[in-house]
Amino acid sequence: MGTTTKKIATVLTGGALALGMTVATYAADGGLSASANLGAVTDYKFRGISQSDGGPAVQGGVDLDFGNGFYLGTWASQVDFAYGADETDFEHDIYGGYAGELSDSVSFDVGYIFYAYHGSDWDEDYQEVYGSVSFSDLTLGLAYSDDYWAATGEFYYPYAEYSFALPADVSLGFHVGANMFDEVSFMSDGSDSYIDYSVSVGKDFGGLSLSASLVGTDASEEECWNTDWCEPSVVAGATYTW
Repeated sequence: MGTTTKKIATVLTGGALALGMTVATYAADGGLSASANLGAVTDYKFRGISQSDGGPAVQGGVDLDFGNGFYLGTWASQVDFAYGADETDFEHDIYGGYAGELSDSVSFDVGYIFYAYHGSDWDEDYQEVYGSVSFSDLTLGLAYSDDYWAATGEFYYPYAEYSFALPADVSLGFHVGANMFDEVSFMSDGSDSYIDYSVSVGKDFGGLSLSASLVGTDASEEECWNTDWCEPSVVAGATYTW
């Protein structure tokens, strides 16, 4: 059930923060540059739902910027869906897209992401296309999958985010997204939608970013496979980018 920029931060997170360590970056002729990141979170939550059974996860990725608006990247995280013996061990995403500016205050981002899961015999892989438009600090976006996680049918994810700077270079961000399913086979009680949200604070110290988020959904325990994965919780972590 897995997400970037470090999983495409827009579409995606709803509050994953990452404790990082090492990475490499370089710049090549022609505007090509690369960066890498490594970190850890107290709970990997994607669209409001824990992907690590409420426990911590190590995460990391590599991004290529071609200097002309196009980008490519890959990102991976530990996951734990509590299957038992036939357990999914980690998620690996591959993405690419194009980002640009329409004016000084309006920018956009469109792309494709493939989510791959490893360790289980389940067919959990899926793909999405995504797009967003930002007006200064406000971002409006949409992600679409033709066949969502574990072959659960079409999926739509409209979302909105707003972020701004506080004193002492602390950032404050708000996120809300609507998870809408064409079929009623994703949530455990047959619900066809749920809302996820997050409120996040963060601060950068050079290449090290520290953050904390309150992440939750409006899904009940019954809808959430009789687990507490969808309940509001505080997610903290750090990520180091070089």
